[in-house]
Amino acid sequence: MSKIISFASDFGLNDGSVGVVKGVISRIDDSLKVNDISHGIPPQDIKYGSLLLMRAIQYIPQGVLLAVVDPGVGTNRKAIAITTDWGVMIGPDNGLLNLACATVGGAKQAFELENENWIIPHEGNTFHARDIFAPFAAGYASGQLKLEDFGKELNLEDLNQYLIPLTDITDEEIKGEILYIDEFGNCQTNISPQELSDKNYKIGDSISLKVDNQELTANWCDNYKNEKIGAIGIVVDSWGMVSLFLSNGNAQKLLNCKDNSKVTIKV
Repeated sequence: MSKIISFASDFGLNDGSVGVVKGVISRIDDSLKVNDISHGIPPQDIKYGSLLLMRAIQYIPQGVLLAVVDPGVGTNRKAIAITTDWGVMIGPDNGLLNLACATVGGAKQAFELENENWIIPHEGNTFHARDIFAPFAAGYASGQLKLEDFGKELNLEDLNQYLIPLTDITDEEIKGEILYIDEFGNCQTNISPQELSDKNYKIGDSISLKVDNQELTANWCDNYKNEKIGAIGIVVDSWGMVSLFLSNGNAQKLLNCKDNSKVTIKV
């Protein structure tokens, strides 16, 4: 049984929510270790959280994932646990977990968190991370709670999904969009390097593209150093996707782009 719970949320670190959740875990079993993935997910941003978990799941210890980005807390959305070959993922049924599940081979089973013995009695219905998710994660990670005692098994086909948008490829262009902008202003797209290679582009080539309505030319570089000073470059990032960058600068600010901005590469 894993003694590590990996924890991600959109709580931030200012109001004590993260500490309270970790405190609940420690009260159930003070030998459990909590691995903080991030608590800086933008508030209510399920897409950002899904992508973050998809990237992280390949590198964090196998066992238990506790993930909470939950704009529907207190509504009829379910609190769930999903089993995978990696381990058990616990969080809201709003699509937050499905990309991480897919990355490690897909969901095997899902259960609703409804065992009253593992739900903290609470006034209000707005802090399920404290009252439901954390107790189930700690109970399972410590070996005190078995999966079959979580609650009823759910049909996997009924779970909510977040899907990465697909590119649209023709003879003349590759149409994609910006999925994710990191702290440095690098703009990850949903375009793969294979899609560039299929159009006979290679590292070192100059590529014509459009970001929203802004036309430009970018070099395909093999790292974040671009020989064209002050110009946007293209690089395959550490997650294997095509990203736009500015050497020692912020590509997002230069391009004035945002999450979901359209990116078109001309062939």
